[in-house]
Amino acid sequence: MSDAARNRPGHPFTLVACAACEAATGQVMDELRRVVRDSPQGVVISTGCLRTVLDCAGRRGLHAVVQPCTADRSPTGTVMRLGPLVTVADAEAVGAWLRAGMPDDGTLPDRLRSAPA
Repeated sequence: MSDAARNRPGHPFTLVACAACEAATGQVMDELRRVVRDSPQGVVISTGCLRTVLDCAGRRGLHAVVQPCTADRSPTGTVMRLGPLVTVADAEAVGAWLRAGMPDDGTLPDRLRSAPA
C-alpha cells in the first residue's frame, strides 16, 4: 500500500526540537513525536537550546527548527524556525503543515514562526 493510500504523504523533513525547553517533556512534544511517527520520511532530533538560531529567550513554550530534505537527509529548502508552541493545538497545526509538505501558503500561522536569533 502506498503512503498516499494510507493518508501518509511522504514529505521528508528533519525537525530539531529544543530539549532544554520546559515544554520538551510535555504534551506538545508528544504531539510532535506522533506527527513524526506518522510521517514515513520525517525525523525528530532533540538537542540543547536553540537560542543561537532563533529568538526564544523569555518565551514560554517549545521551540524548534525544521527543514525539508530528501530521503537521505540532504537539505532541499530553507530552515523554518518554529515557536513558541504552547498548546497541543499549536503542535497539531505544525503537524498538519508538515504533512502538507511545508507549503509557503499561510497554512502555518505567523504566531507559530519564531524570529532568527
